[in-house]
Amino acid sequence: MKTYLEEIAKDVYAFLVWDDSWDSYNNCYWLLEDNDILLIDSGKEEHSRFLFSALNGKGISNSDVTHFIATHGHKDHIGGIQYLGEVDGFIHNNDLELIPKNLRHKLKMNLPDHGLTAGNLKCVLLGHHTKGSVLLYHRESKALFCGDHICFFAEPLNGNKVVDTGTLEREKFQQFVSDWSQNEEMKRQHNFNLFIEGLKAVTNLMLNIYVRDTA
Repeated sequence: MKTYLEEIAKDVYAFLVWDDSWDSYNNCYWLLEDNDILLIDSGKEEHSRFLFSALNGKGISNSDVTHFIATHGHKDHIGGIQYLGEVDGFIHNNDLELIPKNLRHKLKMNLPDHGLTAGNLKCVLLGHHTKGSVLLYHRESKALFCGDHICFFAEPLNGNKVVDTGTLEREKFQQFVSDWSQNEEMKRQHNFNLFIEGLKAVTNLMLNIYVRDTA
């Protein structure tokens, strides 16, 4: 099983595991803040041993994780939480129907539509990929986590590096959105307008942060 672990900013780590069934990477992230360890998404249940092995390699055990936030309720983002210890877990209430009953006790359904959550992360409801999909922004590292609102399937890592300028990926994504915008059936079927509203939310958040930080 191909996995990657890389520090993407100070005390912010990305963990990737290749999933043949999706033909894509499943991504998880963890943030180290003072005495807290915050995990964003947890991958599939069957891949959890790889995630926890990576955590163990940094001297972190399953029970050390203090907070968990799901960008949305699909199984490749929440499957591993059942193996965490006593953790404060969060997800948006709109994704309640996606959460298996045996996992609901691990999650508080109170992520805000627009506001702060655990770890002082800014949370904004996107609501396209799932009804409760959110983006999360970590101001200290300037890292933004948008779940599966933006996806790159079957894309190899450039030079086996998780962190990259993403020039080729941006070009492909722009072409994907352009093609989608010209297909009326696909636009209606997959709620293109809501997807674009999500992109605007991401863009506006980053612009506002840029203006504030450079003022």
